[in-house]
Amino acid sequence: MLKQRSYRRRSTVYRQGQLDTTLYIVVAGRLRVWVRDERGEERTLNYLQPGDSFGEHSLLTGEPRDVTVGVEEDAVLLYLEKRDFDSLLDQYPHLREALDLQKLERLRRVLLFEKLSPEDIQRIAALIGRTRYRRGSVICRQGELGSTFYIIESGRVAVQARDETGAERVVTHLHDGDFFGERSLLTGEPRDTTVQTLEDTSTFYLNKRDFDRLLRDYPSIREALNVELEVRDLMLTQRFPWQREDEVLVALSYKHVYAFIGRLWLPILLFLGSGGILALTLIIDWTAMSAYVPYVLYVLCGVMGVIASLLIAWFFFDWRNDYYAVTNKRVVHVEKVILFRESRDEAPLENIQDVFILMPSLTARLWGFNDLRIQTAGATGRIIFRTLGNAAWVRDRIFEQLERIRTDERAEGREAIRRTLELGLGRVEQAVLPAAEPKELPTVTEPEVSTVVAESEEPLLLDLLRRFGSYLAPRMRLEEDRVVTWRKHWFKLFDKIAGPLFLLFILLQLGMAALFNVLPPLTGFRNCFWVAFLFGLLVGPFLLWYRYEDWRNDIYQLTDDRIIDVERLPLGLREERREASLDVIQDIRYEIPGIVANLLNYGNVFIETAAREAVFTFDWVYDPRRVQEEIFARMDAFREKERQREKEGRAAQLLDWFATYTDLTKEQESPGGEDGE
Repeated sequence: MLKQRSYRRRSTVYRQGQLDTTLYIVVAGRLRVWVRDERGEERTLNYLQPGDSFGEHSLLTGEPRDVTVGVEEDAVLLYLEKRDFDSLLDQYPHLREALDLQKLERLRRVLLFEKLSPEDIQRIAALIGRTRYRRGSVICRQGELGSTFYIIESGRVAVQARDETGAERVVTHLHDGDFFGERSLLTGEPRDTTVQTLEDTSTFYLNKRDFDRLLRDYPSIREALNVELEVRDLMLTQRFPWQREDEVLVALSYKHVYAFIGRLWLPILLFLGSGGILALTLIIDWTAMSAYVPYVLYVLCGVMGVIASLLIAWFFFDWRNDYYAVTNKRVVHVEKVILFRESRDEAPLENIQDVFILMPSLTARLWGFNDLRIQTAGATGRIIFRTLGNAAWVRDRIFEQLERIRTDERAEGREAIRRTLELGLGRVEQAVLPAAEPKELPTVTEPEVSTVVAESEEPLLLDLLRRFGSYLAPRMRLEEDRVVTWRKHWFKLFDKIAGPLFLLFILLQLGMAALFNVLPPLTGFRNCFWVAFLFGLLVGPFLLWYRYEDWRNDIYQLTDDRIIDVERLPLGLREERREASLDVIQDIRYEIPGIVANLLNYGNVFIETAAREAVFTFDWVYDPRRVQEEIFARMDAFREKERQREKEGRAAQLLDWFATYTDLTKEQESPGGEDGE
């Protein structure tokens, strides 16, 4: 049933997402397997040589392709179409079992799947693919986000981990039947080791995307997996809106059940009071007083019971709304009171100085919960995870991520030194390393309406109307040339102008009443009244403009390297401008303070720094969740650029040292140097 087809160089066999259900076998040529990641960039997964096969997964399941296969060199492929394959399986049923036999045997040896039923094992086997790696290939690298589980079919690999100095050391060797990548399959966490082949190796692989889809279709598989309770919770957790594309959860915890039970004293009192009133109603004959008294007491008992039940439901949902999260980039504390208040406090992992477990009271010892204090260099200096039942586990996960960041930085530094030494020794072509020149900070000013009309194709009147409209109704968020500007919410403007607007309205009403003799001014005070009225007509609009301009002049800005807080009074009376570099930001927290703020989606963002001006407060900003995320994203990008500049600067300095050392060595070896001695 196999057929043959030839492919030219740079052609494509199939693309990611294409509905192609054919199995291919490489007879001649060379092919590249790649995917397009979330950023739209191509990422090479493997290269295929004669004897390799690909497309088994779609052949078995009929699902669209999850990779793209391109032709690097002119290739000849044998292919088997799914309709021919299915007819073959119908004709020879034993062939179906024989095809999955090896996969099933390997899957049954995996501890993760040891409790699964034979039917569930077969469902997983249908998702497994096979790939081959040449000797010396790196299957996965430490620190990379992982999503694939591997079982070694044949061959041998070395599992390597970076030590505290950043140097790689071999942890163990794996061979036929061994497996790795379980945690990345379950949670998508960064790899904690590097796996490199020591000889030509063939592996079975299972992607997280396919596995997650299977778990959604068959929830019983998730319950039967041999995993820790905390890992199972991470598997069940959907991505939070604040998570970035390259950010994954490594720990998620909620407050101990005591945080819920400890608030039930009021509902319990209401239930007890309701029961007592009901008992008295049944014991005592109230009809002597009034026939309606028992019914009133019954209604009172019912109302108290309903209130107690609603309070219990409220406390339960309020308890489950609060959570603590640790990702591969930051720690996050989310606190919510439905409709009334919401806050999120977070700090980058690299800003964490220490983590402490505290036992706040004897009650905590009896119930088995603790507080976790995360120390930073911010103004308050800490983020507290309160009432945790698994504080030690969360602490260990934080330390694991901190150690990963430190070892990654050391490894990158060692690699930069290695490249520099190779360059100095002449093993690579000589090149000039870029100097770490100081970065010129852009001048950031508030976008104002220009008094000069620029040349435009728009008619002059329309251009003036557009400018006037942008002045009267400026946007609460504006981004120009990578500078984001926020203004305080419109509700804050209403709060500022409500008083003058109300007084101006009353003044106009009094003027109209006096003008039409509905409420004429007192005799002898008519002239004074009209003078005061005219004065009010002048002062009132001025106060409205002054309050509006005061609201409009207060802005908060975010650039690629700093945050800016500008407070400016109209007429140039006063201006205060505070700035801080993004690299000194320690903690970022937002708060939505009440029902109105929840409905209108505004709040305050608190930015704690290690600088002299310790706390920046962005008050009354629209969508504070997004404001916090934008600051964190810019801060992350800025620090990555700074780290790269520092590495390049150290490498350039090292190259200078190495060149100077070489010159001194040559001087000592020269005849002039000997005479000098």
